[in-house]
Amino acid sequence: MRSLLAVLCALFLPARGKHRATPTPAVRRFHRSLPTPRAPRPADVIEADRLPLVRPYLDGFEWQQEGERQRDRRAAAALSTTGVDFLGVPA
Repeated sequence: MRSLLAVLCALFLPARGKHRATPTPAVRRFHRSLPTPRAPRPADVIEADRLPLVRPYLDGFEWQQEGERQRDRRAAAALSTTGVDFLGVPA
């Protein structure tokens, strides 16, 4: 009598060796042509000696202003549920 493990292996694993029950189909590979190489950057981008064109402190100032506007929008939305009009902080 065969062991339970041998029976399960025979059921779920394919036969090995020359005498397989079904031959494995040949794998067909499709060769796609490679895309044409493109320039690493668009032509209208300025290199500027590898320095950013916008200074970080200017970018940070814009992020700060956007954060303040977002806070005002959230405060206006929260206060509108109670019936209070919020016009924001004057600039």
